[in-house]
Amino acid sequence: MIDTLTLDCVQAAATRIAAHVLRTPMLTRTHGEAELLLKPESLQLTGAFKLRGAFSLMTTLPADTPGVVAHSSGNHAQAVACAAASLGLRAVIVMPSDAPELKRQRTESWGAEVVIVGPDSDERAARAKELEASEGLVPVPPYDHPLIAAGQGTAALELLEDAGSLDCFYAPISGGGLMAGCATVLSALQPGAEIVGVEPLDGDDTARSLVAGERVAVPPPRTIADGLRVRRPGQLTFEVVRRHVKRIELVTDDELRASMRWALDELRLVLEPSGAASLAVALREGRGRCGVLLSGGNVAPDLLAEVAAGR
Repeated sequence: MIDTLTLDCVQAAATRIAAHVLRTPMLTRTHGEAELLLKPESLQLTGAFKLRGAFSLMTTLPADTPGVVAHSSGNHAQAVACAAASLGLRAVIVMPSDAPELKRQRTESWGAEVVIVGPDSDERAARAKELEASEGLVPVPPYDHPLIAAGQGTAALELLEDAGSLDCFYAPISGGGLMAGCATVLSALQPGAEIVGVEPLDGDDTARSLVAGERVAVPPPRTIADGLRVRRPGQLTFEVVRRHVKRIELVTDDELRASMRWALDELRLVLEPSGAASLAVALREGRGRCGVLLSGGNVAPDLLAEVAAGR
């Protein structure tokens, strides 16, 4: 992927998806010694950055494609379902039994066929593979694909166009597609910026993998950040992350809730726990001009109510 994911690839993806995704605005706030330059991907039609990667790959499919299959806990599911509806494709989505009900309902609302399996990410990946073989569907991976990562990287491309120079950049890491794409852009256009990945304390597979020098798996995470529960980094994305990401910071569920509350109070913005992860670290340590990728806002109403009430 290092050889196939380049700045040119991200720029080409930006052209392909321009008619399909929102160019999200840049919000600015001062916090302590940091100027926060915030990219709210929660404002995308499906509530998360995943729409960029889905359209990046799916706009390259031939006209006679019989349909697509994907596996996801929610945000990628909605993105693939939305893109499929827009492009006139059948979509089958494998989701875990513990996926937020809101995300499942919204995936179905786009016309996708949802298949429910157990909570483990490996199980849903295996079921998607079976459907690919048995029904001739084209896989749309959640992160481990150059076209997916290139699409996700367009968020960083837009942020740099709006922000100019950055001292640091924060984004969440799960499978690594978002960070691989963004790090490719940052390393090419802002080589002096420190690139910081953020993971839940109870889902630190990338942090452990970087220490080990190879991909390692963690037990199924129990964090409230359902979008960051992948058990091991992507094979292709990990190589990009290992080359470009300076460090990984971990956040607790309490920090995620506090960050969500800050976004509500200061930005009037709804973030899901995964979407608030990068903000939590930027609030904790940020100095100088800090680009912050707010990855999504698909939060369950009961959790949002708890956060708003300060519980």
